[in-house]
Amino acid sequence: MKKVFYFSVSLLLLMLIFLGAYNFAFKNNVNNPTVPAKIVVETQENPLTNDPPASSSIVSPINESILGAGVAPDGAIVYYSLDDRSLKKASPEGKDKSILLSNLPGTPVQIVWSPKKDKALLFLKQESGGVLWHFADLTTKTLVPLKPEMSRMVWNNLGDKIFYQYTDPTNGSRTLDVANPDGTDWKSITTLKNDSFISAIPKSTAISFWNKPNALEKTSFESVSLTGENRKILLAEKYGADYLWSPNGEQVLVSNSAEKGGNMILLSQMNSSGGELQSLSIPTLVSKAVWSKDSNILYYALPGSIPENSMLPNDYFEKPLATKDTFWKVDIATGKQTRLVDLKDITANLDSTDFFLSQNEDSLFFTERMTHRLYRIDL
Repeated sequence: MKKVFYFSVSLLLLMLIFLGAYNFAFKNNVNNPTVPAKIVVETQENPLTNDPPASSSIVSPINESILGAGVAPDGAIVYYSLDDRSLKKASPEGKDKSILLSNLPGTPVQIVWSPKKDKALLFLKQESGGVLWHFADLTTKTLVPLKPEMSRMVWNNLGDKIFYQYTDPTNGSRTLDVANPDGTDWKSITTLKNDSFISAIPKSTAISFWNKPNALEKTSFESVSLTGENRKILLAEKYGADYLWSPNGEQVLVSNSAEKGGNMILLSQMNSSGGELQSLSIPTLVSKAVWSKDSNILYYALPGSIPENSMLPNDYFEKPLATKDTFWKVDIATGKQTRLVDLKDITANLDSTDFFLSQNEDSLFFTERMTHRLYRIDL
């Protein structure tokens, strides 16, 4: 009887040891599909650090000097080639190139694509030295010159109208106007006190506008309805401020000088009404940032090698001041920042601008400001 008892006890102990070993070896195995997602994430990347588990690389997919690149609804990259002076499209890998429009009467210095990328507003520098906005319809292959009094062009959210600043040639007064893309059927919306930047408010028919960023001047960020009613100030008292709406129209990214005439720019965010302004403690410009489609993630570049005596943002845009950027993303809700590319993988000085994401948001694109080369970071 004692032998049976001892045998049973020994068998029980062996089973307990086996179960313990099983739990240790398999239950916490990150390759086990039944492991909770939180454990997998914490194993792959420590949420308390800013470093990703692996670094992405930076590649230049299009072997041309370009201007005004963007992504079309079909995923293709549209751009102007400075090499052969034509509007073109290509795959995200730089293949399957085709010409959209050529023989332009000048060289573009700015391109504003419609949401569907089937139309564009081109600011062309002509042989005479003058510059003039043109409306390009890529479907009909037509180009229409616009009036020289029209400036600061942007599209509405549907891509069937344009908003712009009209300057009266007789007295210099300015108004915010709306018209068809070819300049017809125009009407004035509201008056403007200063030379102003303009942006359609996403998911809305309203328009926002603000005086050109200047580190020595306070910026007034305003909105107005399409009918010219409900004009209101969303944010004021910030020096050198610039703004970038989130795709859902519920948040605004703000970059402004830390002090009047200062050498530091900081990012903040606020809601669409101008409230809940919160600092992100990120020293960069909105021109070096882009929102994810769901408005939850902000991709951005941190500029380096800026002279201490610089006045920002003025010197960055008005002088041949080139930065040396690093690349990051931040979760707006949590504030967690993650490096996109390891320092050792950035082998050239890159002054990045004109950020956009691929159609599936698996790649981040930007243009290098000095060389006009397009670069891609696979996310």
